Amino acid sequence: MRRLVCIASMTVLFACTFACTPNNSPPPNTAKITGKVALDGAPMPEGEARFAIPGQPPRVLPIKNGAFEGEAFIGKNRVDIVLEKDGPPSSTDSKAPTKVNTVAPKDLHAEVSKDGVNSFTFEVNSAH
Repeated sequence: MRRLVCIASMTVLFACTFACTPNNSPPPNTAKITGKVALDGAPMPEGEARFAIPGQPPRVLPIKNGAFEGEAFIGKNRVDIVLEKDGPPSSTDSKAPTKVNTVAPKDLHAEVSKDGVNSFTFEVNSAH
């Protein structure tokens, strides 16, 4: 019994020491951005512009009538333009469709500055 209590105590101590340690570093600063997205030469009717830097979750900005606005992390961001449609059924649940990005992959980046104008234009094509 004493051994079990000792093992349980050490497990809790280990978990609190490593798993419960708060991350004290604040997220990077953000700046306001605006932009336009053309899909196959026309304003993209809907979708998302995803701005990401390493180590942070992406900032997802809705695209409406070819335009987006919001905030993104200051610095060099990788940008993904996404227009998801229902795809084939999931391999684990045949009643749940998967989501498929209908925009062809493209290597896009945006340098977001602390000061100045942060306006971006992206041209993408449909995936075939």
